[in-house]
Amino acid sequence: MDASTQSTEPTGSFTAAAWDRIAPIMAEIEALPLLQRLSDGTLPPEVFRHYILQDALYLKHYARCLAIVAAKAPDNAQVLRFLGSAQKAITVEQGLHAGFLTQFGISSADVTSAEPSPAGFAYTNFLLATAYHSSYAVALSSILPCFWIYWHVGEAIKNRPVIEGNAFQAWINTYGDPQFAAGAREVIALTDIAARAASPVERAQMTDVFVRASQYEWMFWDSAWRLETWPV
Repeated sequence: MDASTQSTEPTGSFTAAAWDRIAPIMAEIEALPLLQRLSDGTLPPEVFRHYILQDALYLKHYARCLAIVAAKAPDNAQVLRFLGSAQKAITVEQGLHAGFLTQFGISSADVTSAEPSPAGFAYTNFLLATAYHSSYAVALSSILPCFWIYWHVGEAIKNRPVIEGNAFQAWINTYGDPQFAAGAREVIALTDIAARAASPVERAQMTDVFVRASQYEWMFWDSAWRLETWPV
């Protein structure tokens, strides 16, 4: 993937240090076959169907995580920011999913009956447990990788030459959109504000959950590429 996203990386802050920590993970994410082949339009349809179904299940839980973080926020401005994020996560991404579900022949019954993959189940339970049981700062740090990594990946892919007839162009357009970038930047800024008020122990916890969530991001995409199901 093109190394053309330096603007997605703030400097001299908690989040800059956290982003540096996940450099090896990001290198693995950028090399994922699913993302490489999504960007050039050659991703097998069955892989994308698996991914988009899992992503729909993930979004349902992720939106709830955002709402929990909103409830823990220290002031009304941040409460409103995360309530807005939860709403946007539901409306914008469900709109994207709806188009793809139709395009790839996935029915509402398919969505209703789908069960999370092992990686998806582990990731959403990690996020929900962290949101419920941790401080605002730590919970915020756990949800940040989803915003930031999708922004980073979207920016990298959109800067490649457009492939005519790419069935996945709407995905690229969504995560490469300036509005999505603005939302990610805002969550990064809020995380840095929270980190400045956090104790050294809490900051260490923030780093730990940021790294773990980033690992789960890799696992989620990789599991879709492998069409992961429960082994027994």
